[in-house]
Amino acid sequence: MSVEKQIKELPEWYPDKVTEQQMAEILGTTDRSLEARRARKQIPEGVWNRMNGRIYYSRSRFETWQESQWHCPQELNSTTVRSVSDSVGTENAAPRPLTTPRRKRGSRLHPVYEIK
Repeated sequence: MSVEKQIKELPEWYPDKVTEQQMAEILGTTDRSLEARRARKQIPEGVWNRMNGRIYYSRSRFETWQESQWHCPQELNSTTVRSVSDSVGTENAAPRPLTTPRRKRGSRLHPVYEIK
């Protein structure tokens, strides 16, 4: 289950600001892993805040930040128009060359000599 889906499945009355332990439960992880991600600066400070020595997370800011991390290739955007390269039933004029490089062969084995 995705993180966004887990956060959206919470009831509306659930508070936006939650403790680190509650956020870990929502995300299905441990509070130690969230602490480690914070220390490595993987979670920006705007998503979490220290108040009275405790760490609190904003669910809405976490979700917004998570969405901003999502990179979608141009061809998957619904706003782009997909084009068809060939009509149905026609053949290409010439085959295209391979785009992947050929595998290099390893060095040949040295001959083995037998001493009598």
